[in-house]
Amino acid sequence: MKPRSQRSAQERDVRSRAVRRVANEPLLRGSLVQMHRTCGKEGCHCQKGEKHAALYLSLRGRKRRPMIYIPPALEETVRTWVQNARDVDELLDLISAHACQELLQKKTHVLGSSRKSRRTKPRK
Repeated sequence: MKPRSQRSAQERDVRSRAVRRVANEPLLRGSLVQMHRTCGKEGCHCQKGEKHAALYLSLRGRKRRPMIYIPPALEETVRTWVQNARDVDELLDLISAHACQELLQKKTHVLGSSRKSRRTKPRK
């Protein structure tokens, strides 16, 4: 792994932003899902086809995806936290892309030097 001083300014910036987001902002890895359901009360409009809309959070990263009801008062908060997680995922993708480039450069260097050393050996 390269020391921080040997990384490009762009890579250092991306890593710093990711660390700040994870350390300072709440995040939720999941998706918000709007569901329409009936309540079961006799005479309610939902019994005639106009169902009640409700927001749920489907959590990511588990075998079973639990659905958590989100009351209207918390909708903006949860949307922000879910977006924070998506932003961190995007930053991690950028960090991964930098690491992939570094890997490909190292691979080219290693294969290039091993090919040269093979050429210097006499053929039988």
